[in-house]
Amino acid sequence: MEVHAHTHTARKKWTHYFWEFLMLFLAVSLGFYAENTRETILHKKEVKTQLNAMIADLQSDIMLFDSVTQRNSHGAEMADSLINLLHSDINNTTEIYFAARTVTANLGYYFSNSKSFDQLKAAGLLRYIKNKALLDSIGSYYASFQWLSNQIDLLRLKMDEVHKGNTRLFDSYVFHEMMKNIQVIANSGIGGTRTNINKPLVKPVLLSTDARDINTVSLNYHYYSTTIKFYTRNAISLQNRAKNLMVMIRREYKF
Repeated sequence: MEVHAHTHTARKKWTHYFWEFLMLFLAVSLGFYAENTRETILHKKEVKTQLNAMIADLQSDIMLFDSVTQRNSHGAEMADSLINLLHSDINNTTEIYFAARTVTANLGYYFSNSKSFDQLKAAGLLRYIKNKALLDSIGSYYASFQWLSNQIDLLRLKMDEVHKGNTRLFDSYVFHEMMKNIQVIANSGIGGTRTNINKPLVKPVLLSTDARDINTVSLNYHYYSTTIKFYTRNAISLQNRAKNLMVMIRREYKF
């Protein structure tokens, strides 16, 4: 009787499956870790690049603040001068016309070059800034410009009231002649030019010397002056924060 040998497939031990699973798990985990580490390094490099660019943005903000502050401070000074003239030297119409028109020609707005911050935020890179104090300072600085934007709306309202009130006292033709061949003094920074108005060539007359009309115009300039001073003071404070923020970035990233 012929005997046939039977072959049997050897069973793998459970430890073999365990090591196969472990090796596969480690390979996937290490690959994921390596990729995650690579992305983190790239993101941190991009953060550093954008923060370096942010320093340039902050420098342009500071220059703009200087020039606009000079312009607005000049306007506020002339508004105060006009108020004093209307109440103490009403016959000095040359200076009254000059001060009134200078104020309305010199209003500057503060804004920020936020390109680098916007790119950091859009790319979700702010989370890679580990220094919480620096991160908070960046967020607070750029959020503050929303307040400035709201203040601009208030300033425009005050200036509209000045324009409307001026129809009570001032001859439009005199204003028109004063604007011929004017000088625009350019300061460093966008929007920081200051307009130097010509004084009237002949002594002009006021359309009204009624006390109520004079008081209306004076009040309009008063409210504008106090608003622009408050606006400027807060902008100067924000400018100092920009300077401090530059110092923090340079210290943290060794620029």
